[in-house]
Amino acid sequence: MKTLFFVSSLSLAALVFAAAPAQAQAIKDVPQPVQPGQVPPTPPPGTPLDPAKVAEYQKRFDAGYALQGAGKLEQARTVYDGILAEQPDAKRSLLEAGRISLKLNQPDKADVYLSKLHTLVPDFPEAIELLIQANQALKRDIKVSNLIKQFQTLHSTTQNEAFAQSLNFARETVKVDADNTIVFTQFFDYTKNPNYVWQAQLLGANGAVKRQLNLFYDAKSSSDLEAKDPKLTNAAQFILVEDIIADGKVSRVDAYFQMFTLPEYKKIRNTMLAVLSGAYKPVYSQNIGAAPTPQ
Repeated sequence: MKTLFFVSSLSLAALVFAAAPAQAQAIKDVPQPVQPGQVPPTPPPGTPLDPAKVAEYQKRFDAGYALQGAGKLEQARTVYDGILAEQPDAKRSLLEAGRISLKLNQPDKADVYLSKLHTLVPDFPEAIELLIQANQALKRDIKVSNLIKQFQTLHSTTQNEAFAQSLNFARETVKVDADNTIVFTQFFDYTKNPNYVWQAQLLGANGAVKRQLNLFYDAKSSSDLEAKDPKLTNAAQFILVEDIIADGKVSRVDAYFQMFTLPEYKKIRNTMLAVLSGAYKPVYSQNIGAAPTPQ
């Protein structure tokens, strides 16, 4: 993807129309854990429920969760591991241990916890999302592809209204340095507003968005191409753009590449990383409400 493509004024106007309402919306990170006290560790099937023992596990879980909230991740995981040693099917402990392992850059350990949880609860969106991230970090492309197919199917059929209405999910997190992280997001359906396929956000230490790249599906230009040539019945135009953020709002859109086939994730990911590193300059820019400017 080394060739720069010309971006028409019409296409760029469409980009601004799609980008402006976003207002630099923060990426939808994995859902936050349920507050302590709401989801106690679950004893294995067939084990008689002992209220006193359940209360003990809950107290231990709450202590681990408090350590986790204080940033003492390894200590918190030790608490969860203690619960899991006695109750291997403790779902919330599996989830939080997996989450911690990802934060500690130990995707192999995260995969163990989260795979067990996914087996226990195949339709738990949060577990699948984290499991995708773990296997993406492990470069297990086939497993990631299968998990995403499961996730998309669940998204289209779920009775969970909040999940059904979600637009995207976090696919990969790349730690740049102590202060900066890049989060790659995949959208469930790029034919729907805001017409994004993938997004990359550079986040600072405080979680604020510093830069935001989007692979944008230009529905109008795609329809125009198909109207001009009947042979282009499956024509689709995609444009890699950056939302320039000022005071928490999108102030300008920079366009980098134009393409007519959907690139695979690995290819667009590497291109986004190159753009963020300064390897490419935009071919067109447009301030919100202003005419496009060639670079």
